[in-house]
Amino acid sequence: MQVAIIEIDHNQHLVAYNDIAKKLLGDKALVLKQPFDYQSIFSFDNTVNMDKQDDTIIVLNSQHFLLQKVMELSKTIFILQPIDYLKKRLSKITVVACHAFDIFATQSVVMQKLIAQAKVFSMQREPLLISGETGTGKDLLAKACHQYSPRGDQTFLALNCAAMPDEVVESELYGHAAGAYPGAIESKKGFFEQANGGSVLLDGIDEMSFQMQTKLLRFINDGYFRRVGDDNEVYVDVRIICATKVDLADLVEQGKFRKDLYYRLNVLSLNLPSLQERKEDIAQLTGIFVNEFANKQGITSPTVDDNAIDYLKSYSWPGNVRQLKNILYSALAQLKTPKLTAKDIVLPSSTPSQLSWTNNIENKTLDQMTKQFEKEVLLKLYDKYPSSRKLAKRLGVSHTAIANKLRDYGIGR
Repeated sequence: MQVAIIEIDHNQHLVAYNDIAKKLLGDKALVLKQPFDYQSIFSFDNTVNMDKQDDTIIVLNSQHFLLQKVMELSKTIFILQPIDYLKKRLSKITVVACHAFDIFATQSVVMQKLIAQAKVFSMQREPLLISGETGTGKDLLAKACHQYSPRGDQTFLALNCAAMPDEVVESELYGHAAGAYPGAIESKKGFFEQANGGSVLLDGIDEMSFQMQTKLLRFINDGYFRRVGDDNEVYVDVRIICATKVDLADLVEQGKFRKDLYYRLNVLSLNLPSLQERKEDIAQLTGIFVNEFANKQGITSPTVDDNAIDYLKSYSWPGNVRQLKNILYSALAQLKTPKLTAKDIVLPSSTPSQLSWTNNIENKTLDQMTKQFEKEVLLKLYDKYPSSRKLAKRLGVSHTAIANKLRDYGIGR
């Protein structure tokens, strides 16, 4: 790395520097525990005031550098990077960024609009909220947004919050100090520290407990946190991306998600459509998965018959893109010819199963049977319409009425 790092304390005494800084400035300018006159050493003129700005361009040894200043609680850090090095680095990032969203099929208008919106949101610093049914590719969209962003060459980490105990989530995200837990001999950096300068995806944010939601809200607001078992605060610069398969607004109404955190996260939101809503993309997706399978197996990609595409479009795809990929992989693994046809593809039976409420109606009143039937209908439909708004629209009733019934029957979590 062509980066020089210099640290001074609040008295402007030099406390640390790296080898690159030593080669750049020399031993005379870098004396530990002595005053560091950075204005003189960096040859600031009257137009530069680092007390009011975080970066500037300076010239050292006939070379241009970007000088950045980072303020922490007990010290100030100066970072110097050669402009030529940054140009080369940015050119590499640009190449990756330009192709970040190429993995998505975008024949449908709804996906074209989504990707255009995602590119705009990727460039922001605010948290990003991605929603969508299971199997729609929320994790892939999150990774693409990171790659397309100015942080694209930095670390991207993902944590699935679903069904994880608080102590595990807290340790994974924030890290812990030595001795914080039995057997924790050494300190550990959490995801936020490891991804400093990059992005962290919190998948299944709807499953996060109230206690962890509170701690996350504090971190999002100021970037500071404490490791478990440590009194010292740590500051990091991380872009938070959250993913959920349910409507967080519904959980807020049901008292299952913090309202203040929801409004903090719901600044920039993207909703991935179901495959049912974007069937124009099935042909392109099929081509992507067929080529992907062939590349992994080291074989020539088979052609896809038009009747196979028509057959795939006739299915409802409750498991979305992930289900399409799995079914195609299964068909390709058994394929004996150089062409994939409808006969080679086995789709799940779409015959609706019978409701079981009629098996347990003895000694029940009409009201009890009605509620039992209503609950089973809501349970069955909630998989396909996983929010009170979508479900209310499907059933032609008010959103409030459905939200109340879901809460009464314990449906939705």
